[in-house]
Amino acid sequence: MNDNDDTPGQALGRRGLLGLAAALALSAPGAAMTTPQNDSFTNPVLPGVEAGDPWVIWHEGCYYLTATFDPEGGLWVYSSDRLSDWRHAERRKVWTPEPGGPRSKMIWAPELHHLDGRWYLYFTAADGVDANHRHYVLEAEHPMGPFVDRGRVHAEHERYAIDGSVLRLADGRLFWMYADNGLWIAPMSGPTRATGPGVRIARGEHDWERGWHKVDGRWQPQRDNYWIEAPQALPHAGRHFVVYSAGHTAAVYYLGLLELTGADPMDPKSWTKSPQPLFGPTDKVFAPGHNSFTRSPDGSEDWLVYHAKDQDAGDAHGRTMRIQRFNWSVDGRPVFGLPIASDVPQRKPSGET
Repeated sequence: MNDNDDTPGQALGRRGLLGLAAALALSAPGAAMTTPQNDSFTNPVLPGVEAGDPWVIWHEGCYYLTATFDPEGGLWVYSSDRLSDWRHAERRKVWTPEPGGPRSKMIWAPELHHLDGRWYLYFTAADGVDANHRHYVLEAEHPMGPFVDRGRVHAEHERYAIDGSVLRLADGRLFWMYADNGLWIAPMSGPTRATGPGVRIARGEHDWERGWHKVDGRWQPQRDNYWIEAPQALPHAGRHFVVYSAGHTAAVYYLGLLELTGADPMDPKSWTKSPQPLFGPTDKVFAPGHNSFTRSPDGSEDWLVYHAKDQDAGDAHGRTMRIQRFNWSVDGRPVFGLPIASDVPQRKPSGET
């Protein structure tokens, strides 16, 4: 058997992706612990619900969640006081597309941001043709709505664009990050508009960033196709990281890392890209990726929110929402470890009742 015949988990190990091994050596704080049953939980935290691209934000004693719940029907927001259990969360449909319109189908990767006292719900949508995906934004006073439609985010980018997210620097400047054959960035004039042409700050180049497809039932990397997407800002101790997803959302999916090491976010040379992934599939967890970040209720712990699957399938169906605590290395970089399997108990977030 050669490398191309491996399962996703075997491919991960055989390629010697040292970044994951190093992360495990530094410990994975979300790993299984011997705890009383009422102090623990298991993934997924919203069982039985398709929840690709989950986005969670904590605000004034409550978590708010949105995800690719209803790609042909609209946008939903959930609210819960528990990060580890969303089964009984309040949920509300906050936006329904106009039938047959330019954003009526393939509604993906919504994100809910709280900026300058207002709530902004960003999402990607198309008319059923993938190449027509563009970014849109809604605005509200409350995270559960009602929302006002603010239209396109980045009208200057007149081609395929998905997975939009906001990077906010310490000086308050906003930048729009997104995916289009690489990771791109553009300045924002305010929470609803990106202005001017975008600049590509990263492109796929490593084996683990290749697109994957199945040949005779086995996952193989595509020869000349690299794919990175879903940039997510992760500020820490005065540094600005961006975590992104790479590979194929069906099974062979990884998380990679960029850092803003220069002064100008619009200069590609200001970004440093790590050669090894932070996170990837195992023999029990498939397609882990397209993540967001939040904190425990008491603010003492950092938590990774992501989608993954329990089975190796050839499409995006079956993605459920997972969480696990993460830590920081001695040199100040995020340490995710490996995705924790669904049958492994984890300690609940600190401060959760």
